[in-house]
Amino acid sequence: MTDFPNFFSKTFFLNASECNAQQIIPLPQLVQRLIDTATLHSSALKAGPKELKEMGLTWVLSRLTMEMDSFPVMDTDFTIETWVESINRHFTERAFRIKDNIGNTIGNVRTIWIAIDIIERRSADITALMSHVTPTPGVCPVQRQSKIQAVTNPDLIRRHRFSYCDIDFNRHVNSTRYIETILNDRDVEFFDTHSISRFEIAYLNEIHYDDTVEIARHSDGDTSTVEILRDGTAVTRCRIEYRSINA
Repeated sequence: MTDFPNFFSKTFFLNASECNAQQIIPLPQLVQRLIDTATLHSSALKAGPKELKEMGLTWVLSRLTMEMDSFPVMDTDFTIETWVESINRHFTERAFRIKDNIGNTIGNVRTIWIAIDIIERRSADITALMSHVTPTPGVCPVQRQSKIQAVTNPDLIRRHRFSYCDIDFNRHVNSTRYIETILNDRDVEFFDTHSISRFEIAYLNEIHYDDTVEIARHSDGDTSTVEILRDGTAVTRCRIEYRSINA
């Protein structure tokens, strides 16, 4: 087996232009930085987008679970560390640790990635990549993703159409656009008094340009469950736990 780096880290500077109204990094932007870091590490492992493209495949984020004590703040550095916890012929589990500008861990993330055939848009076999990766299990403190239930008694339902700027290089809706759409159900005053402590999302099916979806949300105290449906079929499910900033 060829020796590849097990751990990878990348430091970012959070500019004011990247911040939200609370002067911290917005969750969709943070998730994009996680994706960027994962891409850099997979490329270093010779299992990145270039290698998959040669196989007629592409990586797709399938599930993400994040637990945050706090978020990176404006005009500071933050560091994302990542490693692969497991890999098999169907999917790979990748974990992340987020640190603030003085090295304190402020968040941990667990993700699942699958490779899909670019033409058929179906899950593909990644056995050929397994020798490129040395898993490091048991480091991430976040429990493995639980099943997110369907929303059966929504307190909010609205429709949304995805357009040109939502589409990425895979020609489907970018992972972060789902998150933006979900969080936009809340107003800015809510986020003045609440912070996300745990965020789970499961990407069940692809959404494409000009798709119109229905977004259903059920809130129970500090927890919200959100489902995005297209023609009555769930394409994404999400669970969010909030904490009071003043608590």
